[in-house]
Amino acid sequence: MKMTINTFSLTLLLCLPILGFSQEVQEKKSQNFVLLYRTGEAWDASKSPNEQPYFLEHSAHLAALRKAGKIAIGGRYSDKGLIILRVENETEAKQILSEDISVRHGTFKAELFPLSTFYKGCVE
Repeated sequence: MKMTINTFSLTLLLCLPILGFSQEVQEKKSQNFVLLYRTGEAWDASKSPNEQPYFLEHSAHLAALRKAGKIAIGGRYSDKGLIILRVENETEAKQILSEDISVRHGTFKAELFPLSTFYKGCVE
């Protein structure tokens, strides 16, 4: 069977998902981690969050991560904060956590957990 250039191109485009070039496969290059924040031993319950030591630096750190596309979603619930990081690997996630000065100085405690999603979705 003789294949023309156009037929070959169409065949190649149809086969790209099978060859691993689909968007879903590319998204799997990044991993998700849950970063769970709780108040630490240096938290002063008599002060507002903005008055806590290293709180402004913590907020700036998170803003930089958002700008870099590393935070998929984040929010507060109860007295906790939850962030879903989208990073290359666990080493990068741990590096991000270690760079948060508010954790190093005890304003917050933070735990890191791998997140395996089973439903694809979007929160806007």
